[in-house]
Amino acid sequence: MIMFDRLFDSSTIPLLAKMAAFTERRHEVLTGNVANISTPDYRTRDLPVGEFQAALAEAVSRRKVAGAPGQAGWSFLPQATEAGAQPTAELFPESLFRAVEGPPRTLTFQDGNNRSIEQEVMEITKNSMMQGVAIELMNAQMSRLQAVISERA
Repeated sequence: MIMFDRLFDSSTIPLLAKMAAFTERRHEVLTGNVANISTPDYRTRDLPVGEFQAALAEAVSRRKVAGAPGQAGWSFLPQATEAGAQPTAELFPESLFRAVEGPPRTLTFQDGNNRSIEQEVMEITKNSMMQGVAIELMNAQMSRLQAVISERA
């Protein structure tokens, strides 16, 4: 089981899983904005997308190790911190998955709402595309793992 954990953790699957979880949570928040489009004094909410992307970029840069000259690769043995956890765990705190009031918009309606159905639909579409990419990449990783396992069975 430990060997499987090392094989699994040495791939990009854990980071793709974080991305899929983030986009799932963001989809919930964005659809909540659409559901409250005509609620007086409702302020749109969102997750901190920029902070999540920065954490993801940092996690990728931490996981990359020097391979052969001129190449970068992935470590086959995950590096552990003194507590035994993955070094990327602290990069994805719960605050990244907590909705906050969205950035102020230039247009506020008389009922105090800052709605924009066009903006919300555009964000939902972009979020769905990002989730689709994460899922497809995870499927490709799993297919490769399955191919490797089946060849040795």
